[in-house]
Amino acid sequence: MDVAGYRIDRVDPTELPEAEQEAIARLWQVMGKELLPEEPARPMPAILARLRSKPKNQWSARIRARDAKGNVVGWMGGGRSLNEPENAHLIWSELQVHPDHRRKGLATALFREFVEACEGQHPSIVFMGMANDRVPAAEPFLRGIGATPGLPMKTNQLDIATVDRKQIGEWAKLDPAGYRIERIDGMVPDRLVPAYLAASNGMNDAPKGDLKMADWKLTVEQIRDRENWFKQVGAEWWLILAVNEATGEGAGFTEVTYDPKQPWVIWQQGTAVIDPHRGHRLGLWMKATASSASVPRRPSSARATRIRTRRCSASTRSSGSRSRGSRRCGRPRSPTCAKASASPRKRPSRANATPAMTC
Repeated sequence: MDVAGYRIDRVDPTELPEAEQEAIARLWQVMGKELLPEEPARPMPAILARLRSKPKNQWSARIRARDAKGNVVGWMGGGRSLNEPENAHLIWSELQVHPDHRRKGLATALFREFVEACEGQHPSIVFMGMANDRVPAAEPFLRGIGATPGLPMKTNQLDIATVDRKQIGEWAKLDPAGYRIERIDGMVPDRLVPAYLAASNGMNDAPKGDLKMADWKLTVEQIRDRENWFKQVGAEWWLILAVNEATGEGAGFTEVTYDPKQPWVIWQQGTAVIDPHRGHRLGLWMKATASSASVPRRPSSARATRIRTRRCSASTRSSGSRSRGSRRCGRPRSPTCAKASASPRKRPSRANATPAMTC
């Protein structure tokens, strides 16, 4: 359904001409600057690499809105994992409308088209999305379509120049009795896959709030799919794994990602220690090991000036997160996830919505 003065269509960005891919990327740059006006625009190559990627075992839909001049001024995309049966009902989604083109019905039209595209994916679809307090228009819209907050989150940022490297070095030498650290770059060796699978279970203890989400059960196939995607987009992935010496069981992990095309930021990803191995300072040890490995020693990340992490408001404090160089850069509202009927004839605003957020 088009909006007066605009054209809305479903697209596969991997099949679009380069000029049309770049038009989408320019919208992403505008939206990125709205969230983070204090830093450079996200580089075009970083965005295009993601638009052109083809994640394995994932279903997706993409909706585009263009104005009369052909400029992309709206976008909604999302998808679901085809090899995660526990959460097959979840469709992760993102909606963007250019600030100069809001209040014209584009967001509603994009969402309606997206709901129609998702018809038949699951009998009880739940759309997961996220709002941010730096974009005030987002939350009222989501509530208007029936979405409800699921889990508050916040984004912290650490200025690398302020890191106390001596302190980090001391933490990296904790060496708790009975454990060892394994450092993994880009691909988990087969011998360490069982340990990583066991350690990943710790993420299921993270707060879920009111999200309609089951426990996450990582598989070998999912690991390899993710590694493949990182290679497609040219991102680096560094994994620190704590292993119990006596049993070989994975006790915990922490992971970091970095895209050389967006050189100023390193992303701290998941960190967890499974219950039987808590109380040995493994989390601090792994985080410090990851910091000492990624910040000063990797030529690829030498230009990074900040480490950014997104976490649930209820999460425990991570090492370094309250140093004098740490600051908050936006608070994502609880991911709004609408449990909506995928019937193409129903208005999204009338959907039975139970929005959600994740950490």
